[in-house]
Amino acid sequence: MKKTKIKTLKKAGGITLHVGAMLFVVTILFAACNPAPDNTKEGKVTPEEAKSIAREVFLWGMHPVGIYHLRYNYAQNEKSARYGGINRVSWERTPMKALPRVATTPNFTTLYGNTMLDLSKEPVVITVPEISDRYWSIQLHDNYARWWLKIGSQFNAPGPLRRLLIGPNWSGELPDGFVGADIVQSPSDFSGALARIALTDDTEEELKIVNGIQDRITIMSLSQWMTAGQKEVKADDVPITKGDYPTYPGMDTITEPAKLKGVDFLRWISLVINDPTFTKQPDNCREDNALSSFERLGLKAGESFDPTQLTPKIVAAVEKGIEDGKKEVLSLMAEGFGIPRNGWDFSNDLGYKDSDWRQRSLWGFIALLGPIPSQSHTGAFGTKDSEGRPLSGEHNYTITFDLNNMPPVTEFWEMPLYDNAGYFVDNPIDRYALNSYMLERGKLYTENGKLVIYVQQEEPTDPNKKKNWLPAPKEGFQFAARFYGPYTPLIDGSYNMPGVVRVD
Repeated sequence: MKKTKIKTLKKAGGITLHVGAMLFVVTILFAACNPAPDNTKEGKVTPEEAKSIAREVFLWGMHPVGIYHLRYNYAQNEKSARYGGINRVSWERTPMKALPRVATTPNFTTLYGNTMLDLSKEPVVITVPEISDRYWSIQLHDNYARWWLKIGSQFNAPGPLRRLLIGPNWSGELPDGFVGADIVQSPSDFSGALARIALTDDTEEELKIVNGIQDRITIMSLSQWMTAGQKEVKADDVPITKGDYPTYPGMDTITEPAKLKGVDFLRWISLVINDPTFTKQPDNCREDNALSSFERLGLKAGESFDPTQLTPKIVAAVEKGIEDGKKEVLSLMAEGFGIPRNGWDFSNDLGYKDSDWRQRSLWGFIALLGPIPSQSHTGAFGTKDSEGRPLSGEHNYTITFDLNNMPPVTEFWEMPLYDNAGYFVDNPIDRYALNSYMLERGKLYTENGKLVIYVQQEEPTDPNKKKNWLPAPKEGFQFAARFYGPYTPLIDGSYNMPGVVRVD
């Protein structure tokens, strides 16, 4: 028999570890990753346990459920106005308005493009022409809302450029013509791609220019791109391929995943768990243990969720657990989840950890696909006035900027207003935000070195104030200011953002 030598590994500082000792440590760590044994009689779950597990189900799954719902409507639900299939970009050709209610906390200054990618079978190609006169970006996220690739005017300006996206387990022949930096591997077989192109003015001519840029951006599967001669292909000319992912009858009636309750939420969690393209985090003990505990509620990979297997007491406990999870993330929001400044919460991702399920679920609950990377743009959430009172359309407010101290950005800033659910507020002039482009073009009124924004329900009678009017609803509302290409003061929250002052 061949003898095996005990090898040693030397580390800095002269410390030497025997491989046998290392294996012992690894064994202990592996054991610690094993789920706790189920000591309940016959493996049944008690109402109290079901409530606790359901709470964790919500915290783990709120954001993935929101992403699954978004993909369903873009890639699979043919009844949806957003339907466009898989590996094919769906463009907003005009600015988003209050109706229909499509997404929470969108911006108004850019036209969006949304693509749901399936990288499990083959790579996807992205090509972008030269864009030198405006902000643009294409940012990619996985099923955990982790932004794993960012391209655009801040990162690769001005183009042209192309990227070949490959899945984590794909192997095959790569096409000629791509250099190493062009080839990027996704952490998941699923990926979403969110594109933005800035509208610098509100004219028909400007809209025509941006629509022309949209038509020159290609996102499609590698085989289709090769067949097309490796040239630009506008979205309308890419064949529609319907997504084929787990569904259940009636899910096309769900419009707001954040409002799902009890076992209805569990239905969507089951879809997430059973979708092989929603790649789980590798070697993640906490997630493995959580998914193991979810099985006690009937949430198991390879099996459809059957709520009839749960007793009425367990169903009631699940509903309480889901609501406890919602209350927990809302309390997190009430505590403030950013850097406070004059009534605003500056958000950035410098301290964000995707292993923090509470924080991840908060973003999935109030602003799907946040937090946005600070390298791209930061935000400032405003839910209270300068004296700490909730914002309400029953009152009039002003926000006064010093023209010598405007938000420092390389791209643009935007001040959108939403209702308390995060949607644009319907108003007679279809104005949902003010931005730096309006200031640069002289479309906002300034006086004595100040820019005063008037936030109120009623239209101002003064024509100058009307130029700076941001319409508010009758009820409560909120802001989610955006700063694209932020400088340090916006990232660390030291910028002296003016407060929202109640004037009546």
